[in-house]
Amino acid sequence: MIELLKKMIMEEVVKGRALDRYATMASRETINAIKDEAVREAFNTNGRVDFALDVPEITDDIDYLRMIIIKMREGDRVATDGAYEFDLDADDEERKASDIYVNITLPPRYDEDYSFMSRLVAELKETFRHELEHSSQSTEELMAVQRAVPDRQVWKDLETAEEYYLSDAEVKAHIAGVYKKAKSFRKPATSVLERVLTSIYNTGLYYEHNPAKLAELMDKIQTRWSSYLFKRYPRAQ
Repeated sequence: MIELLKKMIMEEVVKGRALDRYATMASRETINAIKDEAVREAFNTNGRVDFALDVPEITDDIDYLRMIIIKMREGDRVATDGAYEFDLDADDEERKASDIYVNITLPPRYDEDYSFMSRLVAELKETFRHELEHSSQSTEELMAVQRAVPDRQVWKDLETAEEYYLSDAEVKAHIAGVYKKAKSFRKPATSVLERVLTSIYNTGLYYEHNPAKLAELMDKIQTRWSSYLFKRYPRAQ
């Protein structure tokens, strides 16, 4: 039993290192695309660009990932978010048709000033690492989130938000992303985690939830996420 447990832990470590490497690779390829002349011209003309990353090193190696699709949109700030899209209740063969979508918001004519790039790189690494974690999770684990939030309206009430943020799939993905971002910024993971939790709290306020009850939820999330952070990454600060 002990040997089996050690083997399982080692497999998780190896998988995590591979996904870390792929997150860095995908981020690098995305930045190269953003700087590409044709992409810049299309963005400046249309205010939007969609393209698929050509990263066979990643898509050929991850069983449950077919494509990585980037969607660039014009906005008043630099931001990223992502989604791992898969068929609900998919079997192993159907999971192979799953895709990662990464949305990037950039200011108009971003190519006139690249001062935001270092921050964008860190944001991309976090987003890619989060979604790549989902690509490695079982369909059962992912479906637990889908059943909790079938309409993707996480903040329709605090009970739904709690189910979402405390689900095993999201705890693992968020912490994997937080740790990757912390390494990119060379900052303590606890500091990055605090910023992420503050952002979640502010989102809850935006949806006009009761501040006191929202604070209670955030305490639960912080306790669960911090525990998992140090369990998965014992060297985290």
